[in-house]
Amino acid sequence: MKKITAKYPSNIALIKYWGKYGIQLPMNPSISLTLSEAYTETSIELFEKKSKEIEFNYFFEGKSNSKFSDRVINYIKNQEEFRPLLDNYSLKIESKNSFPHSAGIASSASAFATIAALLLKVSSTNDQSLDFKKKASHFARLGSGSACRSFQGPYMLWGKLDDVSESSNEYAIQVNEVHPNFQKMQDAILIVEDEPKKVSSSVGHSLMNNHPYASARFKDANKHCIEMLSTLKSGDFDSFISITEREALSLHSMMMTSEDYYMLMKPGTVSIIEKIFAFRNDTKLPICFTLDAGPNVHLLYPEIIKDKVEKFINEIKDQYKFVIFDKAGKGGEVFEK
Repeated sequence: MKKITAKYPSNIALIKYWGKYGIQLPMNPSISLTLSEAYTETSIELFEKKSKEIEFNYFFEGKSNSKFSDRVINYIKNQEEFRPLLDNYSLKIESKNSFPHSAGIASSASAFATIAALLLKVSSTNDQSLDFKKKASHFARLGSGSACRSFQGPYMLWGKLDDVSESSNEYAIQVNEVHPNFQKMQDAILIVEDEPKKVSSSVGHSLMNNHPYASARFKDANKHCIEMLSTLKSGDFDSFISITEREALSLHSMMMTSEDYYMLMKPGTVSIIEKIFAFRNDTKLPICFTLDAGPNVHLLYPEIIKDKVEKFINEIKDQYKFVIFDKAGKGGEVFEK
């Protein structure tokens, strides 16, 4: 068959998903900003199978990647809808990122978004009458939880909220009511450390199982999701800043107060945050930070003040190694190439 390619971006959570149960189900709902420039592009080719053994090759940026290949094979085996592909075809998957590894961008999110979309597209069980994005979001979640939020944008909600009838723990949905203030948000990712983090997100999630503050955290995140949906609708920058920054700090406080506690923030992380506070206080500009499960800082701001913020970023360039400029996106697509 023809080569089919998928291109999907990563995303950065504003309301953090931290803690899970069952098969990649979230202990609390989350809201994310879909990115645009940070994406994974993956292609799949199916060939006639020559043996009864699994014939599967995975290449990342031109090189064979056995570790991730095993992860993808296990993922396919575990999905009843996709397993026949391994039984009936020889599969070749080639993937590449537009961004460097360990750069504060969730590569597993964009990677599994592309993989799930491609497998769904080529699977013989694919029912075209179903909502493709919703079903792809469901399958992407099974590979990497945050991957389910990469199919639409600019904002996505993943997790059941009583006030939102279509919300689900199984897949993410688009936030439909977004004020013009937040439609063209920018995300400058300040890279403090570009080495792989010492504690994986999977381990971090598992530490929430016996965390002394877990129930309070889940309750807080639920409350913040409701507040953020209202904020995105109203266009209130002050509320957006407050919720986003408290969520970022809460995420890291959970790490630092786990039974096997650890710290992913670096001195440079704290220094940049303090400079953001000072810059915002001096200029009254609506900028804020968020963090993923790592030391790098995502600086969020509306497009209208882009020039002023980029000048500020340049003025503090001694605080970070390099910067990746990104912005709000609308998801990705599957196409023939």
